[in-house]
Amino acid sequence: MKVEAWQNVNGKLIIDDDKAIAVKDEKALLNHEELKKMLKEKGKPVNDVRQALIKNTVKQQIKIDPLEISKSFNENNDSVNAEKTKKLINSKPVHQYKQVKNELQFFGESFLEGFLGFYGLKIDNALSRYEQNLKVVEKYDLGKENEKQYFIGRAPEGKLELASKVLPTREIAESELAKFYGQTAKQEETQTAKIQRERKDNNE
Repeated sequence: MKVEAWQNVNGKLIIDDDKAIAVKDEKALLNHEELKKMLKEKGKPVNDVRQALIKNTVKQQIKIDPLEISKSFNENNDSVNAEKTKKLINSKPVHQYKQVKNELQFFGESFLEGFLGFYGLKIDNALSRYEQNLKVVEKYDLGKENEKQYFIGRAPEGKLELASKVLPTREIAESELAKFYGQTAKQEETQTAKIQRERKDNNE
């Protein structure tokens, strides 16, 4: 059995061949027999479990400013529901959803539908960003924590794509990742400067 962990994601994947489960509690990693049993009974395709684990973390991190929801309603010419967003007390979607459900008589079904649609879109966009961006990935055989391997990779639609060879430590992996994103930012700046120079030359 192998363990896989992603940068900034809560929980780890336990993988055996083509099946996986997600484990949030570190202590669960100590009971190998229980993990084997869980994999046999509840194991699902690795890519599905990986994507679900990432999605759960993304959902927990999302915050929605009531003004964003109001803007969404206004863009759909629904000023009545846009006005109701002023009553939302929190920026955490879970709390907002509970408030709307508890005060459904005030907010109404159409508000709930609009809210859930907006929330779903926010999750999809955040998940897509996470999956497309490179992250540090940690892998090791269960029970051999001292032999961890680090990679830089991404997970579009839950599919593991490694962008580096094995890196010896997390620090080196994070440093390589920072260099990559620093290089990308410099390239974008250079490209922008070049375009601006060309525009300036064309206008003269």
